[in-house]
Amino acid sequence: MPHGAITGHITIGGTALTAGTFTVQMATIKSDESQRDVQFRGRIMDTSAYPTATLTLARPVALAPVPAPGVISTYTVTADLILHEHTRTVTFPLSAERASGEIEVSGSIPVLFADWDIPNPSFTGFVTTQNHGTLEFLLKLARS
Repeated sequence: MPHGAITGHITIGGTALTAGTFTVQMATIKSDESQRDVQFRGRIMDTSAYPTATLTLARPVALAPVPAPGVISTYTVTADLILHEHTRTVTFPLSAERASGEIEVSGSIPVLFADWDIPNPSFTGFVTTQNHGTLEFLLKLARS
């Protein structure tokens, strides 16, 4: 994604993740197919009306014991996800690893399209999809 497509921060106090929020510029999301991207930005996600998606930590996450650098740890995170101006609380596993002064975090959040009033991406007679998808992310966080 281009620089500035994702903005946000986390706050770690002692051995807990105490706050965090990330905002994604939805029109910057790209796949390996330009036709798919046009549909995503247009009729599916309507990025002109809903330009951003936001994920905000809803409750602290205990990190203790803090893992050594290079060790991948998994935590259960509860956050508020805003898509299409609808907010839903989501709980998902988050993997984190400290390395070279950064923290790399990844996760996936199941999304039932109807919960966010997102149209099903199916094209009658051409492409049939499920009524849900997965929002996946990988972030490299550096101290500011």
